[in-house]
Amino acid sequence: MKLFYCNGYGDLDFSKLGLNLYDIKLNDYDYIKDIESGDVLFIKLDDIDILNQLVNPKLKITIFLFISHEYCNEHRRIDIIKNKNPNHSIWFLTSHIDFYSIDNDMSLEAKMFPFKEAFSDKAYINSINRNRKYNFFNRSINLRRLKTFEILKKKNIELLDCYFTFGNIIKHNTFGDIDTIKDFVEFRDKKNKLGIDADFISKYKNEFKLYENREQVELGIIQASHSNDMYDTINEQSLDSYVSMIIESSGDMDDDYRLTEKTLRAWLCKNIFLTLQCKGFTKLLKQNGIETFEDVFGLDENWDDCEELERINKFISALEYINGLSIAKIARIYNKKDIEDRIDKNYNFIMNSFNDDTILAELKRKIGYENNVH
Repeated sequence: MKLFYCNGYGDLDFSKLGLNLYDIKLNDYDYIKDIESGDVLFIKLDDIDILNQLVNPKLKITIFLFISHEYCNEHRRIDIIKNKNPNHSIWFLTSHIDFYSIDNDMSLEAKMFPFKEAFSDKAYINSINRNRKYNFFNRSINLRRLKTFEILKKKNIELLDCYFTFGNIIKHNTFGDIDTIKDFVEFRDKKNKLGIDADFISKYKNEFKLYENREQVELGIIQASHSNDMYDTINEQSLDSYVSMIIESSGDMDDDYRLTEKTLRAWLCKNIFLTLQCKGFTKLLKQNGIETFEDVFGLDENWDDCEELERINKFISALEYINGLSIAKIARIYNKKDIEDRIDKNYNFIMNSFNDDTILAELKRKIGYENNVH
């Protein structure tokens, strides 16, 4: 049995699997001629189409698909399974969770492994004394962040005793010639269902601050997976705050249940957290063993199982609530035994995810099972 693997999914020591290893070079598909029944492939998700065209369809093989970037929507994954060769066993290692519990998904622990590279050693030092109520880091643009910024400005909400950024940056390598917020809103939501007041937001462009080099981020040179001084700053400030308010990355679509380093950082830095994502995201986190804290924010446990604008307004109300508490009050909440236990559970979850033995053990189980079935 051979394992053909393409580097790019973190730093896994595949030798621990006890298979004959073949390191695949990017964009070189010469290895396909050497594949035999029973072999295992660990390849980038985008290569599955080429593999299906070139590999002998009679071969029974096990395929693990990963992505080098965090985005792969649910429709793409479902389409791969729907059209797969019946002789192929396929397992996904993408950074997504969904309501349909796709039978071909690896565990959330295994999926989170590559994000280990997004954190320097400074993110692993647990702070004893925290000096800020919360952190609220917003970087590149999406509709939820724009609408949140608009509402905060119109309500004259001043963010107090916290660390925050609002970049609202339009990346040129992603959005091409789209330069203005107005153009972005039109591109993402032609009907403007959220009622985003682009002209109003544009008046406050001088308040769009971030820690990274703006020019580099706009060009896409700095990516979330790169550890640098700016990410060290974010890590340190997360360790210095009790709560993380998070508006997750997304393609502004209902099926983009993407999980990124923004939410993982809250677990790693032992923050109470609230994440605004697609409808019902909190329920999905719970189903995958993550402890959530809607009770701390005065929300019901299904708070985000509603439409977009209502969800945004609930998130802002929670932000206002935390913003209005004293740091002493937040510290007392944070130090409650029940809260500490939940924080520790999330921390242990992500530390286990960052242990390569966790994913290697799961890979071994999948490989053994699939080949026994074959």
